[in-house]
Amino acid sequence: MGADVDELSQALVARSDDIAVAMHELAQLLVLEESVQMTLQRVADLAARVVEDCDAAGVTLLSTDGGYETAAYTAQRTLAVDQGQYERDHGPCLQAIADKCVVRLDVEEAEELWPDFVRDARSNDVRSFLAAPLMLDGAAIGALNLYSAKPTGFDGLDDVLVALFTGQASVAVGNARIYADALKLTEQLNEALTSRAVIEQAKGILMAKHRIDADDAFDRLRSESQGRNVKLRDVAQQIVESTQPS
Repeated sequence: MGADVDELSQALVARSDDIAVAMHELAQLLVLEESVQMTLQRVADLAARVVEDCDAAGVTLLSTDGGYETAAYTAQRTLAVDQGQYERDHGPCLQAIADKCVVRLDVEEAEELWPDFVRDARSNDVRSFLAAPLMLDGAAIGALNLYSAKPTGFDGLDDVLVALFTGQASVAVGNARIYADALKLTEQLNEALTSRAVIEQAKGILMAKHRIDADDAFDRLRSESQGRNVKLRDVAQQIVESTQPS
């Protein structure tokens, strides 16, 4: 164990410039006002550039329909490796998401466990693979995938480095979700306010036409809505429109 720690420390010193570049550029991402897709693309680009022997990188995210999608990538050829895993619902990327831990392997060693993945990897010049989960509120929402054309292309230091990138990618997705939720809530509130205004107009029309109070007017709207199986707002809108001049 001590020897492993010493080797990792020496590797950190030897690649201190790479780590400094990664830390600086990842910090810059925090202040950029970009879409989540653009941020994830920057993370993938930076990982491919900084992680030694990594010649391609990509980001897998859980999609809204329960499947997976490649949200960012640096090399077209890796898409086939990703897609094969998505279609078969197994492979090292999906294993990293399911187990919430880094999966690092030499492709030739994965023949027994994931033969289809190995076939796809070989066909697309991938000999080493590393997948690290993207975590948000304790849940794995995707993975950062690193690909190398070299056998045994990744090591323990890369496990440490990839944590920097997955942390930033997770923050980007988290911020995007917060924004999307806030936007959806705003839209719902605006819709509710608009609906209320139309309903109040319709109530006023019914009150004047039938000489009834507000409660009776609302009861008429509700009864018609239920009887016709039409939304209350739509019934109100029809009443308002029927009183407007052609």
